[in-house]
Amino acid sequence: MRFSVSRRNFISGGAAALGSLLCGRVFAVPPGWRPTKKPNLVFGVLTDTHLMTEWDAKSVYWTMSLDYIRNAYRRFKKVNVDAVLHLGDAAHRAQVLALKFHREEFDKVFGTKNPPPLLVVDGNHEWQGDWDYLKKLYTDPVMFRENVLTEDFPRLFEKGWGVKYEPFWHKEVNGYHFFGRGWGVDDGKFGTFIKNEAERRNLKGTKPFFILSHKMTYLPCNGKLKAFPNAIGFCGHWHTSLANWGSIYYERNYKIFPYINCGACRYDGENALRKDMLTEQNLLQRDPQTHQCIYPSRQAMIVNVYDDMIVFERHEVGEGGKLGPDWVMPLGKFNPHPFSREELKKTIGEPQFRKRAKLVVSTGSTRIRPHQNPDNPANPVKKDSASSRLCVKIKIPMADGNPDSRVYAYEVKIVGSDRNKPLYKSVYFEGVNCGIGHEPNKGVTTLEIPKSELPKGRRLTISVTPLSSLGTKGKPISSVIRV
Repeated sequence: MRFSVSRRNFISGGAAALGSLLCGRVFAVPPGWRPTKKPNLVFGVLTDTHLMTEWDAKSVYWTMSLDYIRNAYRRFKKVNVDAVLHLGDAAHRAQVLALKFHREEFDKVFGTKNPPPLLVVDGNHEWQGDWDYLKKLYTDPVMFRENVLTEDFPRLFEKGWGVKYEPFWHKEVNGYHFFGRGWGVDDGKFGTFIKNEAERRNLKGTKPFFILSHKMTYLPCNGKLKAFPNAIGFCGHWHTSLANWGSIYYERNYKIFPYINCGACRYDGENALRKDMLTEQNLLQRDPQTHQCIYPSRQAMIVNVYDDMIVFERHEVGEGGKLGPDWVMPLGKFNPHPFSREELKKTIGEPQFRKRAKLVVSTGSTRIRPHQNPDNPANPVKKDSASSRLCVKIKIPMADGNPDSRVYAYEVKIVGSDRNKPLYKSVYFEGVNCGIGHEPNKGVTTLEIPKSELPKGRRLTISVTPLSSLGTKGKPISSVIRV
């Protein structure tokens, strides 16, 4: 049996109503909702900050900033976290100083007398420096040995982070257990370590414990933990955006326990939609000429653990705001699992336009933005070509009619004189990686299509459908134009 929970009843009933009514479903909570009880454990998560230095070997590289790391720490402090996690790739080019930057900001925000514990693991970039760059930066062999992590990794990792390096480890915070592993640690060896410790500490049951790894652990590790579905994994590495519910992995982890890819705090929260979610897959995330991320983001997570549920907050720490409603996962034995893809689809619902939302369509002369060129990035539209000057411009209002389901992308269908040959285009929501309330252009997304690509006919019907990150679709809005 399933029950529906109205927004009013959910807010008034609090955490107790959640546990009794949801029957195992994850729930995207309404904006402003707060549990009535105090959590047993709160921790903040950062990953893939990728800092490096300028050529002076002292300052942060000119394209980077410590602001977003500082903002994340401040957000963590505001909620009085019990621990701060970093899942690797803090140092982009294996520099000790990059780790020191993180630690110095940590000490400035939390102080040095009684800060929360730092639980950190290393990623591939801590081990794979740009050797030509580093040799030019540190020409003195003594300086090289003291500033490049791989020269003496355990000692220099601790010198940077102020945390003892261990290839894999177990730590306990507020009675909850964390297991971490470094980049080069064998999956099977780590799985055996977790299994032995979990059995020795009697971790079977519904109380969660946590696995930290830069890259997700796979079957040689996780297959040893089938008796522990109460495990939850956290990883980085792929830079998938926390705006994307697809960053929750369950089926991908062989349905053993859920894994969360925690979103890069660099600039590039990758947004990919699976091909089967769109009629035509022509979404681009990076400018094909500069390779820069088109929808930049700085992301972090705050995890709140209660007796009967876990609340996952998804934060943008560059400009601020949350990336969407919090995820709430009830704790217990459920079939299907609350974080299975089908259950998540039921929870996320469908993004919708507001009742009076309208498209604004115009024709004119403009240069198509690179990420909205035709599908072949290797053959971009030339600046002086006719197709770069003549286009149809579609302004799509933000589909925020369902606050429980934030829009992720739009699918555009254009029908001309031959209804059997429509043109399909797709575009990410312009604020896809922005915090709520921080969307550019008041949330309006602009799609420009060269006239040369349009279907034949003087009268065109344009319809736009909003999509969630799991491919659920709301009701379209449409407009008719003459060209």
